[in-house]
Amino acid sequence: MGTDKTLRADVDVDEIKAAIVRALVKRTALPPYEELRDLYNALVEHIQTLMPLAEKQIARLNRGTVVWYEKQSRLKTIPHELAQGLGSGLQSADWHVRSLGYTLQFLLDNAGLAQERDR
Repeated sequence: MGTDKTLRADVDVDEIKAAIVRALVKRTALPPYEELRDLYNALVEHIQTLMPLAEKQIARLNRGTVVWYEKQSRLKTIPHELAQGLGSGLQSADWHVRSLGYTLQFLLDNAGLAQERDR
């Protein structure tokens, strides 16, 4: 596996932000299932890319603090969320996509990428 800098260089933050916006947009009507499926697949791919980066950043926090515990707890729920899949109905698919959008935002916020970009 590559170094942290190599991993970070491979991350397209703008693409991730666009996927988050697409997942969290307020919809007046549900899109076709195929569109939600494609967005779901993109979100899962981005989540899998950011997980190791966020895990490393969160591991650097002071162990046992409230912030560390909250972020660790949130990280531990992500594999279970991914295991649920998209669901078969349109409303459940929309709900799962929205949930993954929030998860991806959490990972992006905790992956250490924003700080490097702002420099």
